Amino acid sequence: MDELWSRTDEKRKNRITEDALARLSDDLIRVGEKKLGELGLPEDLLDAVVDAQRIKSAPARNRQLRRVRGLLRDADFGGIQARLSALLEHGSVNATTVDAETNRRETHWTLRLLGEGMTGLDAFLLEFPNADRTHLWQLVRNVGKATHERRVKAELKLRTALRSFLR
Repeated sequence: MDELWSRTDEKRKNRITEDALARLSDDLIRVGEKKLGELGLPEDLLDAVVDAQRIKSAPARNRQLRRVRGLLRDADFGGIQARLSALLEHGSVNATTVDAETNRRETHWTLRLLGEGMTGLDAFLLEFPNADRTHLWQLVRNVGKATHERRVKAELKLRTALRSFLR
């Protein structure tokens, strides 16, 4: 059965993706220059992040953050997010902790759950019937309600729960 997909659903999905890119660019700005080298960022993205770290003026910094977001759209932002999460969790990026396919699927499902809500959760449960609907829905709601720092932690909990099914 084909599901109906409205323009509002598409806008919501795009908004969630843009929010994820904004958080990722903000998190990249907070990482020190030495640690940025471990992330394996493309050179133009690395230069943009370093430039944004050096800018003191708020309007100029916001313009630079928009540039970083634009560069992240063109890059593999799911892989960058996974490497950044590994860096923040373990203190370094280890090749064994970062599996590109798992991270791509993890990012896909995270964005889909946050963007589509219950529809995305139903799709996830069709693919992974052993998942706990109530627990996953609570994790999705926690991400939606949280402010920036708590949102990062809530999203990390959601990603960890999804990772257990994707491996």
